[in-house]
Amino acid sequence: YAGCFYILDATDLFSFWQIVRLLANHPYFGITLMTADRKAGQSMESVFPHLITQDLPKMISIKDADFSSVDAVFCCLPHGTTQDIIKGLPRELKIVDLSADFRLRDIAEYEEWYGQPHSAPDLQKEAVYGLTEILRNEIRKARLVANPGCYPTSIQLPLVPLMKAFLIEHTNIIIDSKSGVSGAGRGAKEANLYSEIAEGIYAYGVTRHRHVPEIEQGLSDVAQSKVTVSFTPHLMPMSRGMQSTMYVEISPGVTVDDLYEHLRDCYKDEEFVKVLDKKSCSSHSECQRF
Repeated sequence: YAGCFYILDATDLFSFWQIVRLLANHPYFGITLMTADRKAGQSMESVFPHLITQDLPKMISIKDADFSSVDAVFCCLPHGTTQDIIKGLPRELKIVDLSADFRLRDIAEYEEWYGQPHSAPDLQKEAVYGLTEILRNEIRKARLVANPGCYPTSIQLPLVPLMKAFLIEHTNIIIDSKSGVSGAGRGAKEANLYSEIAEGIYAYGVTRHRHVPEIEQGLSDVAQSKVTVSFTPHLMPMSRGMQSTMYVEISPGVTVDDLYEHLRDCYKDEEFVKVLDKKSCSSHSECQRF
């Protein structure tokens, strides 16, 4: 693509600068337009000084945006706002949405978990869930891609291949996840203050975390029946990173080695998924690398 268009809001600045950092050095992308709300009129280097070496356009208001040099759009807006924005974009644009607005196919389920009506049901019908390693062919043909959530990515990558190969049972799946604090965005929140999270760990969103329906949707698709999970997320005193530990029932006649070998074969050619050597998995320092 020749150009990229960014929609930015202060609540998702972390996702925004990560995309800018990656695409600014990408051989096939060029950043031609960036829009903002509260940061409109500012340069990227004034918001993120570590990107000062990049030749980036100044952020402007979306109402002043010219899409003539844009081929692809990356939306970094809070949940509940992207649907209305995307409805007004030119149909020829390829779109990747980083919010949760198009992840859940069931509109009623979206409204239940996110507490507001879905304002773009027609767009929802064409949205493709963007877990590339699992749905690569569908993503290739998609115009609108719903970027997966953080927890669902860490959980589905190991579980989907094992379920698809009937190596694990579809019931009694327990998931214990740990996350760094930057996943909550850059907005000022009391629960994310240094004095609140430093030197501690706590569970949150117990039984009602918004990523539960997304996780269960992906696993149910593979199982071709309703799958429910027991999911408990925890906030860790670190800026970024995530670890998910999953407890499953192995199918009759299957061994732990079978699970390992299958995951290694599935991801041997994937650039962004690394299955550690068995010996490395016992090393704390090695496991921290991925």
